[in-house]
Amino acid sequence: MSKFTTKQEFLEEIAKERAKLETLLESIPDDRKTEEVTDGMSVKDFLAHRAEWGAMMVRWYEDARAGKVPAVPTERFKWNQLKELNADIHTRFRATPLPEVVERFNRIHDELYRHSGSACGTAGFSVRSHYLDAVTFGGTTWLSDATLLTGLRIDK
Repeated sequence: MSKFTTKQEFLEEIAKERAKLETLLESIPDDRKTEEVTDGMSVKDFLAHRAEWGAMMVRWYEDARAGKVPAVPTERFKWNQLKELNADIHTRFRATPLPEVVERFNRIHDELYRHSGSACGTAGFSVRSHYLDAVTFGGTTWLSDATLLTGLRIDK
């Protein structure tokens, strides 16, 4: 059972967790955000990765709203190719300067937040065993609850 019982609680939790992420990111000097942390990834790479997955979620949502079948996860990659997809994301954004990555991350987070609020309001807020019903129901529903570019920690 989810801890969210209303749309407002859900959106407030996103905002609270996003503020925690912002505080953490502000505590890291910019010159350290490009240093490798783990598995060849830096903080900048993590933000670029999260932004790209968020952009994919926006595309899925917008395609579904337009009556199209979303290409999930992408036109080029299937769910059994996530390792390759994630490597592709890393390669495409590796050379992107930190300010551009941060701007894109923030812009896409804001867009996802707006979509989250409108989708909950349009479809009615509902919770199913700790995840939200998503427009792209199935293998992608965990992204709706766990990602949303919030930094929301998922313990289970």
